[in-house]
Amino acid sequence: MKKYKLLIGLMATIITTAIFSCNKDFDRTLGTKDGTDTTKVRYGSRKVLYLIVDGARGQSVAAANIPNITALLPTSIYSWVALNEPEATQNASNWANMLTGVKKSKSLVNDDALTNNNLQNYPIIFKRIKESRPQTKIAAYTSSAVFKSLTAGADISDLVAGDDQVKAAVINQLNTDTASVVVGHFTDVDKAGIASGYDNSFPAYKAAIEKFDGGVGEIMAALKKRKNYANEDWLVVIASSDGGAFTLPPNADDQTIFSKTANNAFVIYCSASYQKRILVKPFTGNRYLGKTVKLVGQDIRAEIAATDASVYNIDDTTKMTIELKVKKNKEQFFWPSILGKRNEWSSGHPSVGWVIYLEDRYWYFEWRGTKDGDYKQCRGGDLIQGRWENLSVKLEQRGSQRFIRTYTNGTFNNEVEITASGSLANSNALKLGYLNGQGHGEPDVYVTDIRFFKLSVPDGVIQQYACETAIDQSHPAYNYLVGYWPATDGNGDKMIDLSSQARDFKLQGAYVWENFNDLICPPSASTLAVLVPQTADIPVQVINWLKIANKQTWALDGRVWLDQ
Repeated sequence: MKKYKLLIGLMATIITTAIFSCNKDFDRTLGTKDGTDTTKVRYGSRKVLYLIVDGARGQSVAAANIPNITALLPTSIYSWVALNEPEATQNASNWANMLTGVKKSKSLVNDDALTNNNLQNYPIIFKRIKESRPQTKIAAYTSSAVFKSLTAGADISDLVAGDDQVKAAVINQLNTDTASVVVGHFTDVDKAGIASGYDNSFPAYKAAIEKFDGGVGEIMAALKKRKNYANEDWLVVIASSDGGAFTLPPNADDQTIFSKTANNAFVIYCSASYQKRILVKPFTGNRYLGKTVKLVGQDIRAEIAATDASVYNIDDTTKMTIELKVKKNKEQFFWPSILGKRNEWSSGHPSVGWVIYLEDRYWYFEWRGTKDGDYKQCRGGDLIQGRWENLSVKLEQRGSQRFIRTYTNGTFNNEVEITASGSLANSNALKLGYLNGQGHGEPDVYVTDIRFFKLSVPDGVIQQYACETAIDQSHPAYNYLVGYWPATDGNGDKMIDLSSQARDFKLQGAYVWENFNDLICPPSASTLAVLVPQTADIPVQVINWLKIANKQTWALDGRVWLDQ
């Protein structure tokens, strides 16, 4: 019993000591805190002010004198490189995107007539708001009869004379009424763009943008003067439905969706609870620049003489991969050679050898072996006019079978078995550009970064390096190069071979070295579009702000943008 009491006393002492020690530590830790909660929380009735402006190209708005819009940006999520839907070329289609939250393929709003639309299944978000919050009052003002017809679900849907009257109606609504969603639609910027041009270099267009900014200032002043403003929580959305046609200078054209000025919108989501977040143009591809020769017609071409070209023969045991970058200057071609080794390139494909040629919008690797009764070919992918594309073709051995495989920008296209063809070897020159013969078209292309490996380069390596614009010893197949012509020498009468073979292409005809500065392998428009705000996102952002659940059955196409 004594031992038990002693043990209990010892445990009590330990616990008491620990408590005092912990309290001391907590005191020391908490003493450095000021106790302030820095979380930004705003309570009040959530409301939306939505201003739509037609024809306001995002980059032009950003470069104009817009002090009132600029004042909103410290508490905004915004982008000057937002996009409308490229396929929505009519005003009504753009407006439908901004009011339904779905793309044209769903709403079927194709023109101002609104015929055969599908708005019964994909209605204007006013209906979605009313279904969830019937008490919500909605007011919309426009000078367009078509736009007004799209806002029929609003409690107030007024057609007025012009932008000045739209501004006045929005201000009056903010001054006197209790609407929770207020929409104003402005058209004067678009009218100025139609009359002069969609760029700030046209004074009338720039002036229209700056006048719209002045109207924004007046509207925001009225909003903040509301008697109950302190107890309201407003989301202000300002967005253009589209940009407008304008020819960018060459150094500003990146050949992606962001250089299509008609699709260059802007979107601003402003709220007192938002931190500043600007969404800029994403990475659009590697920059490729240099000086090369346009291979055009029959005369401007290059070749390696037959006496030096035997290393580029493909016999019945050869492993090889050929890669080259091509920029075509027309949309469609019909059978011009761009690189080949055979006696001729003619109808009927009479000679043993191989050729890379263009057909329609795509490309082919074509061959005829010593054992072939006719030609064989393997199709590559489509090529976009005016854009550098990487073409790869390889001969791969799998067991006792051999296959030709094609790739465009590192992506596999097709394969055809070549086992029974025999040898493709011949005693002809290697020719870049026009290959003599009959029954085929003439090229109009640039060809650079040509690589000839005596190896079946693995698919993963082809994909990894397809968009690189040069090759060095870091490339896994570098030691198998038997030809490497950057073709960007910029002067002289040769395209120099930088491989160990040192077999140069000799230029022929009245060639000219031309500067280029382009992108290589830019992502697709659909890939790029999801990285910046789109006009179809706005309805989703609005219903999210109003704390209305986005039902899966609505099948909305947009997304919500957060401030961090």
